[in-house]
Order: sequence, then structure tokens, then C-alpha cells
Amino acid sequence: MNRRQLLTYAGAAGLFGVLAPRLRVARAAPAPANKRRLILVMARGGWDPTFALDPKTQSTMIDVPAGSRQLFGNLPVFTDASRPNVTAYFNAHGARTTIVRGISVASVSHIECVKRMATGTRSETNADMGAIVAHDNGNELPMPYLILGDTAFAGKYAVSAGRVGNTNQIIALLDPAQAYQTDGRAPVVTTDAEDALIAAYADATVERERAVRGANGYNKARLDDFREAIDRGKQLKSVRAGFGSRGRALTIPGQVQLALDALQQGISQCAMISTRFSWDSHEDITEQTGFHEDTFAALTGLMDGLVARPGLMTGSRMIEDTTVIVFSEMGRTPKRNAGGGKDHWPVTSAMVMGAGIRGGRAFGATTDKMEAAAVDFQTGAPSASGRVVTSTHFVAGVLKACGVDPSLHLGPTEVFGAFVA
Repeated sequence: MNRRQLLTYAGAAGLFGVLAPRLRVARAAPAPANKRRLILVMARGGWDPTFALDPKTQSTMIDVPAGSRQLFGNLPVFTDASRPNVTAYFNAHGARTTIVRGISVASVSHIECVKRMATGTRSETNADMGAIVAHDNGNELPMPYLILGDTAFAGKYAVSAGRVGNTNQIIALLDPAQAYQTDGRAPVVTTDAEDALIAAYADATVERERAVRGANGYNKARLDDFREAIDRGKQLKSVRAGFGSRGRALTIPGQVQLALDALQQGISQCAMISTRFSWDSHEDITEQTGFHEDTFAALTGLMDGLVARPGLMTGSRMIEDTTVIVFSEMGRTPKRNAGGGKDHWPVTSAMVMGAGIRGGRAFGATTDKMEAAAVDFQTGAPSASGRVVTSTHFVAGVLKACGVDPSLHLGPTEVFGAFVA
């Protein structure tokens, strides 16, 4: 065995990917009904909630796009002929969808707001919602947390998370025929006997390091992660044919299908999807019309897939055991700037759909100036004696909806649970 062989073998443990539809991997047993799967859809950059989620009236205090307030059952949404996919989505899935308004992130810095909305904390070392739910509800799966976008916080659960890369780079590790060539030599292909030797070498290395400096604490945890990652990598290499070719770009519709496949087949418990749009519209806020169109078209495909595909229990559908969160790290200012765009704003709205959710209504509120309004945490209605919903309260509610105890990950914090069924 040489160093190149070891790195090639162990490399599959460091970067995981989604598994193909042809793969069939079953759970040992169905998870309890409230131990739900989770799909996160991230609109990175800061969307303008007035385009759909938070209907407002044009005034001297706020600028809104073309459109009007439309009621889908008990759920008010801002729609317009220029955004037909928004209307189509709520016509099809409004009854399964909740909008949470007036979430305060208490910052206008992108990275700070991303951390707070994803993790419910102010630390980039803490795990996000997907990593937590994946670890607590499905850590026995080959790759519990599938990261298809470019933003995620795995925290101490990094061994349970994997990225495919923006152009499907995972295949370079899993398929020798498509491996990156750096020295002009043929790709490394090991035999079963060589694999066994490499595994034995890795085990011996772990035990040597454990005896020297990895018996306890952080070092022990990282050594355990390394050994576990090798085992997970083996499972992924066995299905490399289903990954297609290297260089494959993952648009949002493609991410949706890969996430559905991975969750349906018991490969992953959670997935993080990115819209791949830059929602940071400082110069022209009208560009968010197109972003909404493409995003809501993909969301319709996502929800259609969850409704159509078999769920964990016999006779059920994935929509009955999968929760979906669609969010952005911040909102946009009420008024346009001199260039026709809108700047950063520390209040946002999010969508929560599927299992464990009281769909067909909105909770939380904002004022006519797009400021977060105080609400009753039990009803979600505006209340003078209530409190503003923060990103921590919101994340705690999502964890509760997925069957995870928020206090184990966020400490003692109040849960905004009005949207939880």
C-alpha cells in the first residue's frame, strides 16, 4: 500500500453524494411517526417577502411589487400575473403550507443572518436544522445529511453530512474512470484484498493515535468520525454508476429530484437545497420576480414529488413523514433605494410545509413598516403582551415539528410552536 492508494480509498469518506434512483437501501425499521425527515430550501442573499409571503399595500412607508392580496383558503399571499408560478404553487399546496412572518434575525450581515436562521444560534460551529434532524432521527443511514447547495453548517455532526459539489465532483472520488488525474498515471483501482489491507492500516492508525492523544474529548470524537466516515464511504462507492458524469451542474429542479430520491430510498434523512440565485437585490428589486417564478416552480415539483412517492409506512406518502422549510437569511428594506433596489433588512418570513405542520394559514406578523410585531407564541397572532419571534424561536419550532427536542441543541429557549401540528 502506498500513500496515494490510502488517500484515494479514504477520500470517499470525506465527500458524500446523493444516490441514484436505481439504488435500493432499506432502513432496519421505520422511524417513529414523529421522527420526521427534513428538506431545507435556502434562498441565499435576502428575499423580499412582499413579493409573495407578506402582502402589503403601497404607501409612503413601503414599496411593493405589482400584485394584490389573494386568499388561498385561510392563507393570504401576494400574487400577480407576472408571477404565475407563485399562484400555481398555492393553488396546489396552500393547504399544506404555513407562512411564518416577522422573524427577527437582529443583524443585516449575510453570514451572521445565515448562521442565525440555519442554526438558531450565533455560532458557525453549531449544527444547522438539517444536521441536527439528520443526526437525531436518521444517523444510521449511509449519508444522513445530504448537502446539495453551497450553505450548510454540519457542526459536530460533520461525519453524518456530505456534499456532492456544484458540478457533481463526488464522482471523481467514487468512479476511478472519472477520477482527477494529477500525475499522468492511470486511475487507482484496488482489489478486495488491497481494500482489506488499507482498512486494516486505517484501523491501526486510529488505534495508534487514540493511544497517544485521542483517548478522550475532542480528539477521540474526531478519530471516531474518521473511522465511521470510511465505512460510509464504502457504501457510496458501491453505487457509483448511478451518479452520472463529473461536471453535471445541479440546478434547483435537479437538486429537488436528487433529494427526493435520497430520502425515499432511505439513504438520507435530510437534504439542503439551494435556489442558486443571488437574492441580494441592491440595484434592481424587480429581478426577484424571476427568482420567485423559478423557485416556486421547483417547490411545486418538490411537493408534487412528496405527495406522489411512497412514505415510510405502508400505504403512506412522503408528505406524511417529511417536513420542508423554505427560508432566506434576511428580508429587504421597506423602501427602494435610489438605484431601484432594496437593501438589507433584519426581518424575514419563511415557509413551512408538510408533516407536523398546521398548514393553510399564516403565523407571526409584521407592521406596515416591515418591522417584526409582537405575537402570542401559542396562537401566532399579534398581541400587545406577546414577544417578537426570533430566529432561535423559529428553529426551535422546526426541530419540535420534526420530533427533535430543541433544548438538547439550543439549550433552554422558548419554542415558537404555533405552526406545529
